[in-house]
This record gives sequence, structure tokens and C-alpha cells, in this order.
Amino acid sequence: MPEKNNKNLNDDAAIVAPANFNACDGGEIEIETNDGLTMRKTSGKGKRGNTTISIIVNYCKGCELCVAFCPEHILEMDKEIVKVIDISKCTKCNMCEYLCPDFSISVE
Repeated sequence: MPEKNNKNLNDDAAIVAPANFNACDGGEIEIETNDGLTMRKTSGKGKRGNTTISIIVNYCKGCELCVAFCPEHILEMDKEIVKVIDISKCTKCNMCEYLCPDFSISVE
């Protein structure tokens, strides 16, 4: 099982795709780190203020636990990787983060 990387990814990361703003007032960027990880960061205003949900694409195995147990239904599967569909509904309950067996999702 991969270990959670607590390193600040902003220090050695490059944006590989431009921000993609959608109807739910959130923006998504995809970042590739120097250690070969790809991270999707979705930011926006949630129910409890500014929210950022980060998904380490390389760690997500598509088990769908986060999707199944999200009380606000803000996540869905994009092929085999989870994605945020409406960050404005997020309450920062961190249920997705707690249930992820591979430490691939985090909520700030």
C-alpha cells in the first residue's frame, strides 16, 4: 500500500493542464510532480468556505468507496478514477479521505 506523501507538492510540481472552470463555480487543475505523480486539484467555495479536494491519480484504484459514502454526492467515477462533480456541496466532512484505502484523496 502506498504511503501518504505529506510533502508540499507546490515546491516541485508543474501544471500540465490549464485550469478548467465548470458550472459549479469550481476550478480543476492537473499537476504532475517531479516524482512522477499526477494530482487533480479541484478548488471552490463549499458549504463551509473555501475547499480544495486533491486526488492523486496514480494511487486511486477505482474502488468507489469515496463515491458510495459521500453524504453530499459530490464525487463520481471518471472511467477508473474518482473526480469531483460539484465542490459547492462539499461540507468538508472528510469521509472520502478517511475511507480511502490508498490515501489518494484529501480535503482542505
